Amino acid sequence: MNWVMAFLKIENLSDLKEEEKKFIIDRGSLSLDNVINETIIPIAKEVSKDSLKALKYYTQKWDNFVPEPLVLGKKELLASLDKIKLENPRHIESFEKAMNNLTVYHEKQKPAGYEIEVEKNLLGFKFEPFDSVALYVPGGKALYPSTVLMGIIPARIAGVKDITILSPPNKDTGSVPEIVKAVAAIAGADRILQAGGAQSILAAAHGLKELGIPEVDYIYGPGNIYVSAAKTYVFSKNLCGIDSFAGPSEVLIIADDSASPFYLAQDLLAQAEHDENACAILLCTDKKTAEKTIEEIELAIKKRPERQEITKEAMKRNGKIFIVNNLDEAVEFSNRYAPEHLEVQTKDDDNILKKINAAGSVFLGDYSPVAVGDYYSGTNHILPTAKACRFSSGVSVHSFLRRITWQKCSKEGLKKALEPVTIMSKIEGLYAEHGYSVEARFEKEK
Repeated sequence: MNWVMAFLKIENLSDLKEEEKKFIIDRGSLSLDNVINETIIPIAKEVSKDSLKALKYYTQKWDNFVPEPLVLGKKELLASLDKIKLENPRHIESFEKAMNNLTVYHEKQKPAGYEIEVEKNLLGFKFEPFDSVALYVPGGKALYPSTVLMGIIPARIAGVKDITILSPPNKDTGSVPEIVKAVAAIAGADRILQAGGAQSILAAAHGLKELGIPEVDYIYGPGNIYVSAAKTYVFSKNLCGIDSFAGPSEVLIIADDSASPFYLAQDLLAQAEHDENACAILLCTDKKTAEKTIEEIELAIKKRPERQEITKEAMKRNGKIFIVNNLDEAVEFSNRYAPEHLEVQTKDDDNILKKINAAGSVFLGDYSPVAVGDYYSGTNHILPTAKACRFSSGVSVHSFLRRITWQKCSKEGLKKALEPVTIMSKIEGLYAEHGYSVEARFEKEK
């Protein structure tokens, strides 16, 4: 028995008890209570007093240094862009091509307001962009210049005028990686705050006036549990909006006997390499395809061992392969699971897409691996995780827009409302002021 088969067993989904299914479906929603109480609240108290002082203190405490300068402006970002263009021009060309795809796709998302007449009153709906936002770009186990594109492009298209990137500096160089700075320049970021962790989230929510960073309206982007806890905290205190809770990355794949086990294996491992808590689930109608997929996982790990400790641990913790009786059973489970990434590799991909009602982003067919959406195709990779796709969506142009209703009532239109408003306000016990504010307009006519 190979090491994969030792823990990655093939099970029949229908054999699972309801509580076992629920345990899988309720994955990843890590409890933030202890982190918020023990870490975030003490930091928040200091940040509310002096955001810059607290930011420097906690950055020194956890990173053992405070980068100088703390903020990189457009001049420094453009210098990094020039450097990368000289050293690795194809790197920049690749990101520029991806940026073009993202721009084309996201431009179509721009909504239009409207106005309509209802009972002689003019009612309307308009959109206004946020003034200032902050995008968190992680450091640590990998580089994420692609997240810079995913975050900046839709914000710029929405009309946001001030965009700050929050990103921890590399401890060896004392600065954010050159490629992150270069991509920030081509995407149109205003600045990078060279600080990460909870302290950068809290500082951005309160603003850093000494560094030219205003209180932001919205903070978004992936991060570790401390970043997620800090985002949750600032939202709970009405300091700013956030995209969603960012838990471990995840993929769920629906497949039948037409699927390639080789492709299935690579796509499961592509999510597993994120970190040890990543989730990778295969729902397959065909046992032979599932068995062959396990063999391909074993071969892939041997062939590409660079991140095998991470991928092995992730597959051990959260790798699942289930046989389903039919594709409808797979769709029903997927909609309950609400995956961040959903791949569909079957003979009936388009019909299955019609039945999907909860997923962050869907990838159809043999030639749509999640990685192409992560980097290049044009859709966004900043997506809800941990079942949050049931009630929230990935980052888009809509994420950065205030939706404002308005009305301009005519005298004739308000007169039509007089009797209904009077009756309704009396029913609710609010006629004395609510109801009368309408009636007052016509009091002299009685």
